[in-house]
Amino acid sequence: MLPEDLTGFIYKSHSAALQLAQISTKDRDRLLLELAEAVKKHKNSILEANTLDLEASRDMAVPELVLEWLKLTPERLNHAIECLKHLSNLPDPLTLHVGINGYQRVPLGVVAFVYEGFPQLGLIAAGMCLKVGNTIILKGGNESSYTQEAIAAIAKEVLVDSGFPDSCMSFIPKGLALKELIVQERYLRLVIPYGRPSFVQQVSKQATVSALPIAMGNCYMYLSESANLDFAKDIILNSRKGDPDAVNAIEKVVVHQSWLERGIGNWIISLKKQGLLVRGCPSTTAYFRQFTEDSSDPAQTLETEDTWGQPYLDETIAIRVAHDTEEAIAWINQYSSGHADVLLTDSLSERDRFVSRINSSTIFVNAHSRFSRYAKFGDNGNFKIALGMSSLKTRGASRYPGVIDIYALTTTKQVISSS
Repeated sequence: MLPEDLTGFIYKSHSAALQLAQISTKDRDRLLLELAEAVKKHKNSILEANTLDLEASRDMAVPELVLEWLKLTPERLNHAIECLKHLSNLPDPLTLHVGINGYQRVPLGVVAFVYEGFPQLGLIAAGMCLKVGNTIILKGGNESSYTQEAIAAIAKEVLVDSGFPDSCMSFIPKGLALKELIVQERYLRLVIPYGRPSFVQQVSKQATVSALPIAMGNCYMYLSESANLDFAKDIILNSRKGDPDAVNAIEKVVVHQSWLERGIGNWIISLKKQGLLVRGCPSTTAYFRQFTEDSSDPAQTLETEDTWGQPYLDETIAIRVAHDTEEAIAWINQYSSGHADVLLTDSLSERDRFVSRINSSTIFVNAHSRFSRYAKFGDNGNFKIALGMSSLKTRGASRYPGVIDIYALTTTKQVISSS
């Protein structure tokens, strides 16, 4: 597909977006339910296509991490189906506007979702876009081509049978260079990259359209002098239970130096017993050597960490000692991914100082940071569907920092009247 052909391809999505914006909320919600039922009906064919992708990927030198992301289990596919159903029950954000001289929420238009692995996320992203009147162009990696084709065939049939333009949800043909897609400024309004940080950064830098990068990993926790170690371990372990991508997994822990004299050694051993590979700064590793009896035993040693600004995306965690809260704040601001950081403290003044100065889109204070794509919130039991988390530190994130939900896929226009 040549660039001029690609422009025509995106124009079809643009035209479909103009039509979709005129369709009622009720009909868009009905479409989501029909898509969910169709995916459920053809679940076996999607899983079979995914098996073909997994077999082919083993000959393509696809990294093990991406292979794990690519694996589409029945549970993961059912999760996507449930997200589509819950999206249909959410209030329509486009109905929220302020009078005559106010702001009205409107769709963006054409959104591109480019991703590594995660075939089920294409369905969720599509559902979120259709909910608010956007059309979506999906660009997965070559490793998921069979799965994409299976989902595309199902989606096209549902769209056509329901009277919607088939360009409301489309997949870029194989062989197209990603860099050609993300510079189509004429009709493309937003690109959302998802995958390994290196992939997300590359797409964000090359895109000339607005980018909304999704951050993953390298979240920090600060254990203040008044923190509770048992609660800290619980938060760390719980943050890693996302499936298959622990978006808010705590990978780095900054501890107040007083903990070196108050039992942090046993706490580190308890983390190792939970299957975590623990690393540390020179102060942490020196302390641990003195704390343990047999420094020749690998289970009783820590490796020194020197990549504080890079996520592991595995079962590794690193611990660094800070002399005080000021040092911890400075370190976290320098090295955290900036989308989800945690503070454990009993001090109100320390909490206020940390919250006001940490450069992160979401800060958890004495709270679990685990990310869920859909969860209940509020007293009325409503659900919130989220595609991922955006960081304050990445290009484009200032547009909508924090949780990427359906509101993040809209914009506003101001209505001014003399009457």
